[in-house]
Amino acid sequence: MTTAGFRRGLVAALPFLVSNGAAGLVMGLTYKGLGLAAPQAVLFSLLVYSATAQAITLSMWAHPLPIFTMVVACIGTNSRYLLMGAHLRQLFGGLAPRKILLSLFLLADASWLMTSSDADRNGPDAGYLLGSSIPMAIGWVGGTALAYAVPVATNGSLKLAAALLPTMFIATLLPSQWKNARSPWPWLTSAVAALLVARFVDPGWSMLIGGGCGTLVSMLERKDG
Repeated sequence: MTTAGFRRGLVAALPFLVSNGAAGLVMGLTYKGLGLAAPQAVLFSLLVYSATAQAITLSMWAHPLPIFTMVVACIGTNSRYLLMGAHLRQLFGGLAPRKILLSLFLLADASWLMTSSDADRNGPDAGYLLGSSIPMAIGWVGGTALAYAVPVATNGSLKLAAALLPTMFIATLLPSQWKNARSPWPWLTSAVAALLVARFVDPGWSMLIGGGCGTLVSMLERKDG
């Protein structure tokens, strides 16, 4: 964990202050429209800290709240971090847990992808992971808080925008994940599965099941490779 790696990751992730800030703003405005108070919304974005999981809970929002279903959906959606954590352990397994816990708490899909790419180029550096995670977290949580300070009307279209955030985020990551002709298969599998579930089962479960199918294909490809 080097200072140089931290600076390199921090600088590389600075654009996420804006992009995650805008996404967090939409999420915050959606929560505001649902009647959540500012502390509740900010705490939600800080502790769950997952655009995908939070968008899934929004798609399930009803009165009374289906708490159990929401919790299961969040756990299932965020289970992808088990795979990310296993990969990070291969990179940083020699570090004491206290040195990596903050980075793991702030871990995001983008910071994991950026750290993996940086490790291939410059060697494993946990400082890069922490540095790249901080702007993303500040943008996301700060955007959620900002939503309660700006005079913007909330309406139903914001809920749709919040639900589309993970899709837009994934679309921006696709070019960086292209390695060979087999690279698109997990993404395509996920998209097809999600569409089928949304059409024939329940839209609220489309992202969860689609993501699980895509992850399974990715694991099988790694095993074959």
